[in-house]
Amino acid sequence: MSHPSPDSQHDAERVRQFFDQWDLYRKVVDHNYLHHREAYDVITQTLQKIEKPFSFLDLGAGDASYTGQALARCNISRYEAVDLSEVALQLAEKNLQSLPGPKIFTQADFSRYVREIKTSFDVVYIGLSFHHLLTPDKQQFLAGIKRIVAPGGRLLFFEPFRLPDEDLDGVRERWWKLAQLQWNSLTASELLQAREHIWVHDYPETVESYRHLVQEAGFPDLQVLYTDPDRLYAVFDCRIT
Repeated sequence: MSHPSPDSQHDAERVRQFFDQWDLYRKVVDHNYLHHREAYDVITQTLQKIEKPFSFLDLGAGDASYTGQALARCNISRYEAVDLSEVALQLAEKNLQSLPGPKIFTQADFSRYVREIKTSFDVVYIGLSFHHLLTPDKQQFLAGIKRIVAPGGRLLFFEPFRLPDEDLDGVRERWWKLAQLQWNSLTASELLQAREHIWVHDYPETVESYRHLVQEAGFPDLQVLYTDPDRLYAVFDCRIT
């Protein structure tokens, strides 16, 4: 569960405090409640197909534990992590000690960072953070991403999504029913913390809405690489040919 970037309607300090509670974060990840294992298997396979050494920008990097495992099997030349949480970045730096090549860890709001950065990357990745932006902010963010993806590069993102006939309340309620049944390693208090976060900060799009947003930003198309069994989370790939 990577760190989100709040927009003008979000309280950045409140989001930071939530994600600084790493015991809850690790429970969610370690029990695979968000299907990290399956998603990152697909991400790893995708990155391994890149033959030349590639640079990688990790937005909303969190502790980068799964990203680091994926990149350790790939031909990476340069890595940069961006996250709002200092705690997350400290953990990411430890988790990526053995990764070859230059590494940079930047504490920043990822959406603002994308607007300001001048460097280009072969792969830009964002995991479980993009959906914290409202739709107009997603559009602005993607336009910034298109500017920094190198020719022949790609944007990868692992995010929740809504079914075609679902509104925000519908997908939140569907998640909540599943969480109460499946997230049984969390205490009642922890489960309510997760619920509060999702109700306040989560704005997932439908697949078609994500497709429209990336095409409006200048990417040729959107490919769905993985969808979890509960149809809540997916891995998306946007290549620049």
